Amino acid sequence: MNTIGHPGTKWTTGWFGTLLAAGLAMSMAMSTATAQTVANFPSRTVRLITPFPPGGASDLITRALAAGLQNLWGKPVVVENQAGAGGIIAVESVVRSQPDGTTLILVGATPTTVLPFMMDKLTYDPLKDLLPIANTVAIPNILVVASSSPYKSFKDLINAAKAKPGALDYASSGRGQSHHLMMEYMMQATGTKLNEIPYKGGAPALVAVLSSEVQAGWIAVSTALPLIRSGQLRALAVSTQERFSQLPDVPSVAEQGFPGFDFSFWVGIFGSGKTPPALVRKLEADIKTVITQDSFRESIAKQGNLLHYESSEQFARTVRDEYQRNKTILAP
Repeated sequence: MNTIGHPGTKWTTGWFGTLLAAGLAMSMAMSTATAQTVANFPSRTVRLITPFPPGGASDLITRALAAGLQNLWGKPVVVENQAGAGGIIAVESVVRSQPDGTTLILVGATPTTVLPFMMDKLTYDPLKDLLPIANTVAIPNILVVASSSPYKSFKDLINAAKAKPGALDYASSGRGQSHHLMMEYMMQATGTKLNEIPYKGGAPALVAVLSSEVQAGWIAVSTALPLIRSGQLRALAVSTQERFSQLPDVPSVAEQGFPGFDFSFWVGIFGSGKTPPALVRKLEADIKTVITQDSFRESIAKQGNLLHYESSEQFARTVRDEYQRNKTILAP
């Protein structure tokens, strides 16, 4: 009788062939089931979670995306606001969900690439338990001072900070949030030191800059733009490599002697880390269809934000790179 395997092992060709055929049949059945799931997706309501309360920039982006996906799929896409704990609560909902694409989150850097270096322990590993599906929008920031400030330019502020290290204060909406991170990036690039004054949210941080309670702050374009146009704030620099189209006279940090400086804060779609690759490909393609539509573009532009699509593979690279960058900046 013919045998297959290690000498001394009695594996008959007939038994092995039966086992192999059963395995192939099971694999084909699973592949067929996955293909049918993807073809019929979504077969029920999709939850699109945002880690912010209603009315903010991220919430508005989430709702615009949900409306577009609902029109595309013909199935309800429900926005759930799960604010709190820097986005941890919202992320945990996705991590615990079934990896079937019906629970997604539109989220930025704080709970994914920042908090791992600011908390002793998270209940999830952002690089394993979350899967980047598609990047969607970039939120640029503007360095601003009060209109009564003595600092007329970015150079003025940097020179003052270098002359008296630690003497100037800046406003943030809390450690790990965009205002804090942007200033950390700037201080590292320019070799300066300013004191962080954390406030309970972006609104009180903005008031602190307006009232000159602090000397400066990085503020999202969508928030700062009306106050710059009304003359209440003075813009010193934009955070992106290129100038912002709605403020063509405001130079970038890169133009002012720091060519490597190019930062905006992304918000992208993540799913469970176990989401099947075929479903990821469908989701990323459908998201691209929605965010490249004129209606979505117009909605984002009105908020002062930028369309920034990245495929799952590109977005995963962005997340990993930023994770390493923040590790260098924020880790003790």
